[in-house]
Amino acid sequence: MLTLAMLFAAVDQWVKLSLTTPDWAYHHRSDVWFVGSCMLLVGVAALALVPSRLVAVGAALLAGGVLGNVLSASADGFDVPNPLYIGHNYGVAFNVADVLILVGNVTLMLSLSAIVIRNRERLDASRAAFSRAVREHF
Repeated sequence: MLTLAMLFAAVDQWVKLSLTTPDWAYHHRSDVWFVGSCMLLVGVAALALVPSRLVAVGAALLAGGVLGNVLSASADGFDVPNPLYIGHNYGVAFNVADVLILVGNVTLMLSLSAIVIRNRERLDASRAAFSRAVREHF
């Protein structure tokens, strides 16, 4: 997962360096965004423990996108270039990292939902045990 994430982030960086970004297509990021993104990377790394290749691919897509934007922000005063855009002069601007984040989120939602549905009988037993423990404690 980590290798794929780094590959995706490298592709994002290559596109950002290869294409020109108009002045209006830079998005400034805050310190809070930076810290939150780093925390998200740690959380996504935990998904590598889920025994599913599709979850690993989704996590790698998401992590690669987040890492790509974090690297861009770090290198450019917290301004992230968005060299891909639709429309001219204040259209919709985005970058490869944004697409990776979107595709990674959708992949994770679908793959994790499938895992939950496939293992719903295990969830019912866990939920019943949790309910009993809560009733006994409180």
